[in-house]
Amino acid sequence: MRRLAPTRARRRSLAGDDSGAAAVEFALVVPLLLLIVFGIINFGVLFSQQVSINNAVREGARRAVVGDPSAPRTCDGILASVRNELSGLALNPADVQIKVTQDWGTGSDSNGCGSAFVLASFGANAGKVPCKGSYDATTNTARSLIVEAKLVSTIPVSFPPFPTTITLTSKAVYRCEFSV
Repeated sequence: MRRLAPTRARRRSLAGDDSGAAAVEFALVVPLLLLIVFGIINFGVLFSQQVSINNAVREGARRAVVGDPSAPRTCDGILASVRNELSGLALNPADVQIKVTQDWGTGSDSNGCGSAFVLASFGANAGKVPCKGSYDATTNTARSLIVEAKLVSTIPVSFPPFPTTITLTSKAVYRCEFSV
């Protein structure tokens, strides 16, 4: 006995009903798509902040080491230079902590700004000039100034398994070009 070819209606019923399949596929793909899109946004904001902090630290250190020897830059002057250079997406300069140290120690005769990160002022060390006495005559070398910054940045769009904050840091080491 010979079988007849199925009609169109019968073929459709044999293949199954696919209405709603696009909605299910969409529901499966959207979370991954949103994760990628918001990840790109988060990366862009954090990258902007990191670049801004890098530039500010570099510029603050550069201004401190090539400053005018007749009016050298003090610890709080370096802090102000770094803060003036900070500008980035969702970046508040007042939230950036800054530390200015030297590579030749922090003894009692030192002109260092201290060994801690500060937000507003170096306090008792505010008027010290970090590059003062930086030239070592015994070894005929100039010493270096180290400016560091850190910011605890809030991630703009965070998802539950990922952290909500990240610490961005930057460090610039420049040789003092004058010794008062």
